[in-house]
Amino acid sequence: MNPTLEARAANFPRFLEERMPVLVEFAEALGGAEPHRILKEPNLFLPGISEWLTHQAIAPEDRPWLVTRLGYFVGELFVTQFSGAWLLNETSGSRYFGRYVVGQFAAFSNQNAQFDPFDVAMEAISNQSVSLESLCSEVSNALRAA
Repeated sequence: MNPTLEARAANFPRFLEERMPVLVEFAEALGGAEPHRILKEPNLFLPGISEWLTHQAIAPEDRPWLVTRLGYFVGELFVTQFSGAWLLNETSGSRYFGRYVVGQFAAFSNQNAQFDPFDVAMEAISNQSVSLESLCSEVSNALRAA
């Protein structure tokens, strides 16, 4: 295992633990009713977050903060919706090598299908003319077709 991958693997438990309180805090900051529901029912929050995002002027210094929260959110959305799991991609030569991704979807026939929710988050804040809902729909269609 290379040093970078070893560091990512060592940090993975912390990454998983951090996502829950960060998501609840994000839902609270957005004024969501019952913000804890974002953990088990993120689909309820998708329309509101998508709409909120279209009206934001995102300063460069705010991008890392927002990408982190949106990435966690998109990942949890797919974990809950399609019975997936967070994992560290350890496949050398893979597009997602060394990244925290969501995959192992029980709902899809291809058990190797995976994606990086932080890529989706970056796209959502970089191209606000495309809604987060649309981006998630595209990912869903791509995973089904994989």
